[in-house]
Parts: sequence; C-alpha cells; structure tokens
Amino acid sequence: MSRCSTLLMFALVAFVSLGTAMGADDAKPKKNQKKNANPGIFGQVAKLDLTDEQKAQVAEVRKEFGPKLAELTKAVGLTKEDREARMAAQKEAKEKGLKGKELRDYVNAKAPLTDEQKEAQKEVNELNGKIRTKLASILTDEQKEKLGLNKKKPGANKKKKAE
Repeated sequence: MSRCSTLLMFALVAFVSLGTAMGADDAKPKKNQKKNANPGIFGQVAKLDLTDEQKAQVAEVRKEFGPKLAELTKAVGLTKEDREARMAAQKEAKEKGLKGKELRDYVNAKAPLTDEQKEAQKEVNELNGKIRTKLASILTDEQKEKLGLNKKKPGANKKKKAE
C-alpha cells in the first residue's frame, strides 16, 4: 500500500507541476511583441469602431504628435517605481473621493516630482490637450462620448471679466 500511495503522490505532484508550468508560459510576453503598442489616448481611440477615413486621420495625428509626445514623456524621467507610486497614490485619492485639484495635490504629496519633472509634465499635458483637440475634430459625437472628450473643462462657461 505504501508503494501505491507514493506512486499516486508522485503522479499528483507531477500533474500539478505540469499544469503550473504550462500556465506560466502563457503569461509571458513574446520576445518581439511590444509591451504597450498603443499607449495613452491613441490606445483608447484604437478601441473605437473607426471608419477607414478616421483610421487614416488618426494615424496622421499619431505620426504628427507621437514622436514629440514620446520625447516629452521620456523627459519627465519617471522610473517604474515612481509611476507605480503615483498610480497607487491616485488610486487611494479616488477611493477617498478626491477629485480635480485635491486629487492632484494628494498625489503630488505622496509621490512628489522634481521641478524639472513638473515642467516636463506640464509640456506633456499641453501636448495631450492639442492631441485631444485634433482627435475630437475627427471623431463623431458618440465616439467622443465614449472617450470622454465631450466633458467641459471647469470654468468653461464663465465669462471673462471686462476690465
């Protein structure tokens, strides 16, 4: 009986090991596969049902702004740990119900940026605004709604004070 239970135990261990090893292979990315082929707004737009004409226009916008955006993003110089810390802080802030300036202040307090990083991030944000404006002119109202491009900026309805 001892020999039979030992054999069964060995077979069970081998079966579990084989299943775990096969599952681990599926989780690993392929060598030539890009980790994040469609980052940011372009990745979100790619998920929409676009016409061929829209796809061509989006590709044009990406070609125009993509290299500059990548360069500015690299200039911010956030390490993987910095990005993870900022994402964790942002998640905490959202769970606390913080929005807008309060959320940004909370994230910056938890994971502060250097002055150079702040300046580079400001440039990235400005360029993202330009990209969003260009993309908004290409997309239909329904597509804009899915991306959240129809949201008005705070204070957009306020009239400028005459001096």
